[in-house]
Amino acid sequence: MDPQEGLDDAEREALERQSGSYIFQELIKEVPLSEDGQSQDVWISCVEVWNDNLYIGTSAGELLHYVRIPADPDDAFGEPAFILASRLRPATYQDTGPGVGQIFLVPAVGKACVVCNASLTFYTLPELSPAYNNPRIDNCYWVGGLDQNANLEMGEPQDGIIIMICLKQRIRLIRIGEEARKFRDIQFAGCLTAVRRDNFACVADAHSYALLDVAQQQKVPLFPISSVDEQASTHVGGATEDLPTTNLQRPTRSSSLVGSLPRAIAGDSIKAAHERSTSLGTFRSRQGQQQQSAAVQSTSPRKTLEPPDPFPRPLSSQSGAISPERALSPSPTPASLDKPLPSTPRERSVARSLQEMEQLKPHIWSPTPSEFLLTTGTSSSEPGVGIFVNLDGDVVRGTIEFSRYPEVVLLDGQGVDPVASLKPGELQEEGFVLAVMGSTKESESPKIVEVQRWDLDPSESGGSKEVMFLPSLENNLHQHVGIGKTITKADLHFANIRDKLRLQQADLSLPISHHSQQGSEESETWTQQAQAREKEEANFANRLTSTHSQIVAWSGSSIWWTVRNSLVLRLDSRLESARLAEPSDSENGMRNTVETVLNDIRGREFHTELEFLGLNYIRQKASLLLFTDLLSRTASDIIVFERDKRVVEDSLVAGEIDPRIVIALLPKLRDEVEQSVQGIWIPGGLKLLLESFLQDYDISGIRLDVQGPYGDNLLSLVKRYLIHWRRKKGFGSISDEKHVFNTVDAALLHTLLLLDSTGPRGPATAGSVRTELYSVVDSGLDCFDRGVELLEQFNRLYVLSRLYQSRRSSSKVLATWKRILEGEPDSGGEFADGEQAVRKYLSGIRDPNLVEEYGTWLANRNPDLGVIVFADDHSRVKFEPAQALDILKQKAPGAVKHFLEHLVFGKNFAQYANDLISYYLKTVVTELGESRHSRSVLLQTYETYRALRPPKPTYRQFITENGLGTDWWDSRLRLLQLLGGYHGAASQYDVDATFRRLEPYAEELVPEMIILNGRQGRHAEAIRLLTHGLGDFDTAISYCLLGGSSIFRPAVGETVGQARPSHEEQAVLFNNLLDEFLRIDDLSDRIERTAELLERFGGWFDISRVLSIVPESWSINIVSGFLVNALRRLVRDRSETQVTRYLRQSENLMTSAELVSDIEKAGPSIEAVNHQESVSH
Repeated sequence: MDPQEGLDDAEREALERQSGSYIFQELIKEVPLSEDGQSQDVWISCVEVWNDNLYIGTSAGELLHYVRIPADPDDAFGEPAFILASRLRPATYQDTGPGVGQIFLVPAVGKACVVCNASLTFYTLPELSPAYNNPRIDNCYWVGGLDQNANLEMGEPQDGIIIMICLKQRIRLIRIGEEARKFRDIQFAGCLTAVRRDNFACVADAHSYALLDVAQQQKVPLFPISSVDEQASTHVGGATEDLPTTNLQRPTRSSSLVGSLPRAIAGDSIKAAHERSTSLGTFRSRQGQQQQSAAVQSTSPRKTLEPPDPFPRPLSSQSGAISPERALSPSPTPASLDKPLPSTPRERSVARSLQEMEQLKPHIWSPTPSEFLLTTGTSSSEPGVGIFVNLDGDVVRGTIEFSRYPEVVLLDGQGVDPVASLKPGELQEEGFVLAVMGSTKESESPKIVEVQRWDLDPSESGGSKEVMFLPSLENNLHQHVGIGKTITKADLHFANIRDKLRLQQADLSLPISHHSQQGSEESETWTQQAQAREKEEANFANRLTSTHSQIVAWSGSSIWWTVRNSLVLRLDSRLESARLAEPSDSENGMRNTVETVLNDIRGREFHTELEFLGLNYIRQKASLLLFTDLLSRTASDIIVFERDKRVVEDSLVAGEIDPRIVIALLPKLRDEVEQSVQGIWIPGGLKLLLESFLQDYDISGIRLDVQGPYGDNLLSLVKRYLIHWRRKKGFGSISDEKHVFNTVDAALLHTLLLLDSTGPRGPATAGSVRTELYSVVDSGLDCFDRGVELLEQFNRLYVLSRLYQSRRSSSKVLATWKRILEGEPDSGGEFADGEQAVRKYLSGIRDPNLVEEYGTWLANRNPDLGVIVFADDHSRVKFEPAQALDILKQKAPGAVKHFLEHLVFGKNFAQYANDLISYYLKTVVTELGESRHSRSVLLQTYETYRALRPPKPTYRQFITENGLGTDWWDSRLRLLQLLGGYHGAASQYDVDATFRRLEPYAEELVPEMIILNGRQGRHAEAIRLLTHGLGDFDTAISYCLLGGSSIFRPAVGETVGQARPSHEEQAVLFNNLLDEFLRIDDLSDRIERTAELLERFGGWFDISRVLSIVPESWSINIVSGFLVNALRRLVRDRSETQVTRYLRQSENLMTSAELVSDIEKAGPSIEAVNHQESVSH
């Protein structure tokens, strides 16, 4: 409905009915209360239901019997119908009166008792045929009194069932079964109602209540019905009284119900001791009660007849003899019992006051085996009170207050006992009291039903009451309303809940997924499946929402079941009332009501399947109401408070509503909803809510500004909600899982792209939307194709490549990166160091074709990075150098040189030095041959360098720092490094061939010629070029020290293992250098360079040679440093020689001393003399 319209009275009344503890469900309407159907002065007076039979009593004294016809089994929502089976008029002794006042059924013995115009008649069940030969008891005002402690569901008792009938002068107990026999009379006149528990009965006449012990014939007066009844007040609240008894006369003959009708019902009499109790409100001890109770149940029927009452028609009894010793004395004659005595003046005065005082109807109910509920008040227009008394007549519990004195009272439920012990799975039933009374407000219906709890103390329940209105009283001209409890429970359904919980196909005007589109035959098959599912859902809903009731209410010609309302329906009515509230209501009224409902059910435990599904439905509906409210406020360009948005988000998460429903309500995102031909199935209540909202609001009118209410209110909330749903992937409880998560992923991706569209370019930062976007994409999307479309649409190529990476689609990853590097727009700008990323990615994949394809593409684009792909030892795809060279020569010729440089300089593969030198030579020679400018540039560098004054850098440093930045210049630098380096390649290239190729450009390529001359052993030429060609004196000195190895000194560690030249070889080189220094054209440079050389490296020169070649014209000061150092060396050498001689002499003396010492230690020795020589002497 239009939100600008409020609720009309009918809708408000309907919602109020559904929000109460009880609801009305139609049982039957427009009952033909008169045979011609025209009479307007007839109304329903009482109702009873037993199994499939409906019995209706009317004020015209007719009894209608309806039979229920089951619903069509093919109709899932079919309701049973009732047809009129019979209409009869019970026999009465007077034609006027209230009509049928009571229908009392006793299914255990198959009998029905009907009180009509103060006459009681008996019928058989279910067809209402006259029973007991159609007897009638007149002056009977009430029938009932079944023992509420007895279990009547165990089958038909053998001895029949005892009931109570209230006659004018007494209460009569009758045992009914196959026969009807009087059991006992209790002298309590004017009884209007009674409730019995074992042998104790609580009864009431027109003035007061009393407790009776039917076995011991004792009475405890309680309190008056009306507190202003002076007569009743004088006869209540005393000690236990003995009731008068009568002696039964033995019958002269026996009679039966099949013979001639007797004039009374025969009965038994139990001899009871009449003892008065000394305490107020107490009967005999409990032991005596149990004994008497057993006696009542075991006593066999008497076969005697009592003299009839003046008015009633007789009931026959069974015939049979009775022993003399058990015969009782005759009872008083009817005249002595029923004839009234003359009244006293006080009685006449009281009688006049009673005529002026309003008579209140007594009400008695027994909620528990030891308690009775009684009502009292002052008048029908004043409040009434319900009082609980126990079997001793003492007041217990708290009182119940009625807004007005009730016309009808009914108790429902066993009540909640907080101290009772429960079995596992056993639940306690709440206890309610329903009271029909006149309305306290003129604006309301003239009759209402007031509902409140009887099992709670008023302080606990807060005295809360509910008011129920019958659906319609328009046709009830007499405004007669009744309510009663039937003998059996009827199986019913919550029709409103059933329609709300039953899954139905939602019509959201959404396209069907192209993956799910089907042909005509398949569509026809689905139609059949849909019909089958609808029937399935209907049957499930019927089973789910089944309930029972045995309370009926009636008014006019209609009857309703009074059903204890479901918690789900009560909560749903509160939500509906909030949704359809008047526009003038508080702005936050709807939201506050919905939040209150959610708080009421938070943490609530469910005990039935209906409560489980119903509470889920309530959560979903509440969350949808809050979300649609958020949509409406967004459409009004209102920025919602964070607290309200958090409440909406929490409710959506707790409700677990199908996320496609939420997404379908969002402009832009609704296009992401995916559904099959089966559609989206949601509870009927949500379907109605959605259809109503979409009809009333145009969601396309929301301003789609990401930085406005649309982004602030909706997108951020939906993002978190969808991330929560995404975590449910794999849960078996999600129906239509494929389409649900396809929708969730697509909508989440779309939401993140919208939110990230306003962010800065560049890599993601911690906690940003872009980080969340990466996380979602990296974890994979179920809606892969749609994800590709969205990312292409938003020009997010880098994110697209991450999506491909989640599928391990290396070819598409590389193709996307190639698109970015080649200039296609990428709105995010995250791919900053793209070429390096491509290089690293290629080293991690295993497809050689991809590595070759994109490696050569990268080599053409960035040779330095591209060649690493083919030379990386840590790559998963490895290429042999020769294979890589062939590939590069074919697909990336410009990268061959870089690859060779990497092999030679990076990996020290000397075998590729000649190839690399050839590339360098080709580049340099081609440039010099084609460009005169390049030649002049080279020559100019030499002149510029020679013009520098010491101290100056080496020529290598000079040309490195003053490079041109051209390819041929860089190639020349690398060529110099390669020709003069000691990285393993210096001895591998062809020196002679290289020299011949460079010789035509000897003037332009002086450093190269120096290196090649040194390689060929022409050191004098190399030193000459260093001195006069370059003017690099420091490098010339290094050349001499290193033995002509290179003019470019290698880096530290590169000369490991390199042999140094001997001192003599170095002396030769230095002498050559001295000769060249002496030939320097500039005299100052010649003197300075020569003096420095001789002073620093004088040890490599012969002083005599130096003195011979140094010009005589030079001052001695020029070579003074050299001479001083030379003389010092001579003195030092002489001193060292003397020291050495002295040390040798010392060593000699030490050796001689050691020898003498050793001889002395050994002592003298005698050598053997030749014997022949001694004989000759």
